[in-house]
Amino acid sequence: MSIWHICIFELRRILKIRSVVINLFILPLLLIFILGTALSSAMGTGKDTTPDTLRVGIVQSNEAISSPVGEALKAFVAAPEVAQMIKVKNMSSQDETMDALKQGDLDFAVIMTSDMVQQWMAGKTVKLQWILGKDNTLNVVGQTVFTSFTDELNRQAAIAKVLGPETVMAISTQDGTGLPAASAQPNIKVSSPGHSGQSYSASQYYAAAMLAMFMLYSGMTTVNSLFTERDKQTLARLQATPVGNGVIFAGKVAGNSLLAFLQAIIIIVMTNLLFGVNWGGHPWLIVLICILITLASMTLGIIVALVSKSAASATALMQGIIIVMTFISGGFTPIAIDFVQRISEFTVNHWALQSFLSMMLGATLQEVMHNIFMLGAVCAVLAAAAAVIYRKVGYRYE
Repeated sequence: MSIWHICIFELRRILKIRSVVINLFILPLLLIFILGTALSSAMGTGKDTTPDTLRVGIVQSNEAISSPVGEALKAFVAAPEVAQMIKVKNMSSQDETMDALKQGDLDFAVIMTSDMVQQWMAGKTVKLQWILGKDNTLNVVGQTVFTSFTDELNRQAAIAKVLGPETVMAISTQDGTGLPAASAQPNIKVSSPGHSGQSYSASQYYAAAMLAMFMLYSGMTTVNSLFTERDKQTLARLQATPVGNGVIFAGKVAGNSLLAFLQAIIIIVMTNLLFGVNWGGHPWLIVLICILITLASMTLGIIVALVSKSAASATALMQGIIIVMTFISGGFTPIAIDFVQRISEFTVNHWALQSFLSMMLGATLQEVMHNIFMLGAVCAVLAAAAAVIYRKVGYRYE
């Protein structure tokens, strides 16, 4: 008997339980429909949404301010196309900027360093550093606006490298300003982020939140499965066969992992077909996020099962953990309290939700990968804790 046989048997056994099928596959879709419909007026439909004016703090070194790049940035933010979208405030330090972001006085911050100026002067690719605020929609607007500025700077650096600095100077002086062309004619058009210029709707928000929550509930099936073998005294029979405890344990976890991934596929496909939920344009990243949530669900279930003395206490503990994590991460309703938001950053739900929402909003790949990386870090901590506890406690009949 191999892990694969135990895995398939476990999956078939669970799918025969009607209550599990209803709770894991039907209930999430019902909740997404109810919450998405009931709160669509409060959260919006995802259409015809115009972001508020973006309050941007700009931090520049003295060398950057007096450089051609600094002058170009000054002219860029003063251009009519940009000025109608953002309101700029010059900041003296990064610490002051961070305080303003935390207090809600700024929505987004941009940092221009001396190194960036020197890199541009040397013809190298440059990037502005930025600090994200509390509003994901405004973050995407800020990244879109200032990425266009650096894209133009990098285009000029490439021209200078191939055709010589004189060509760039000729382009720069065509408008009579003598500044880099990035400031001359900003080619900016920013609509509401998301698919086809839309923000996420209530259905999209709760589809992402409920998917993360109910995938974690798959960990509860792992808890119940591990305790069922003990309570029915069938684990002793399994251990009497020429199969190691590790194989039995891994097979049961693998079966429940397949169940969680099957659950994710059904929820994503059905919400797209029934409710028109747009999950973004990175299907392989969605798969990666679901794999990480599955890993978190299984490791969390393993930890709870191994440290609990009974199935009832393990189920209660697991359910409590999932509900608390979902609540503080904004899975039921967004929470604007800074203290709660900082705590939520240690949860699986927070980074899973942010990963899904960033893709729905059409955020940059860099921002999406940052959220996925943080989700992976939380999963790695849970996996390490589960491995340590398993080595000390083990899975055996006592």
